[in-house]
Amino acid sequence: MPAEATADSYAWINHEGYAGLLISGLSVIFVRDRDHTSLLGALGLPMPVDEASMLTPGGPFIASVYAHPAGVTVVERGGYVGALRPVIEGLSTGTMAASISQTFETDIYFAYAEDGEVISAFNIDDPAVRHGRSPDAIAAHIADLGFPTFDDDLEEDEDEDEEEDIYAAVPGKRQLALCCALALATRLTGLRLTEDQLAAPLPRYSTSSLYSAGGVAAPIA
Repeated sequence: MPAEATADSYAWINHEGYAGLLISGLSVIFVRDRDHTSLLGALGLPMPVDEASMLTPGGPFIASVYAHPAGVTVVERGGYVGALRPVIEGLSTGTMAASISQTFETDIYFAYAEDGEVISAFNIDDPAVRHGRSPDAIAAHIADLGFPTFDDDLEEDEDEDEEEDIYAAVPGKRQLALCCALALATRLTGLRLTEDQLAAPLPRYSTSSLYSAGGVAAPIA
């Protein structure tokens, strides 16, 4: 499948116009060989929500579905649904899926799954530490894309004995890591998210039901 992508392919997502999206939480899921209807059915998403629901304080996380000739991309605003194991495993059943999810705490998770099983998943602050059935299956892409490392940026707080926020200390690295992760998803699935697609006015769906009752399920790690 054609999947030429580099970090530069997604440099647009760090433009000022997307700052709010990145701060509030973001999940992008690339699903090969599914269409809009199949995707919504697999997620069990309800009817689209109206504008009033989206503007209610504490309201639902919101997702839109973008069609490709070879699959679909789901973009969730305000959450990190792609980091939840049941979601990525369910969407990859009979096909493949990759997700990039940024939590409210600015952790960014990547996961790749095939036929209902996580192949490789990691936190982008340490892409060398991966989990899944075959963690090293994506190692060559990770090396070629040039994921930044954060080990040298960890410093101990002398008073609090806590690690500093490495993302706040090195925002340029964090932005690069996000672009690398998106490019990795494109290479693995052959699907690409574009700035024009993200700007398109599409129906939005509440994804709140995909999170565990009484608390948020633990991300893949």
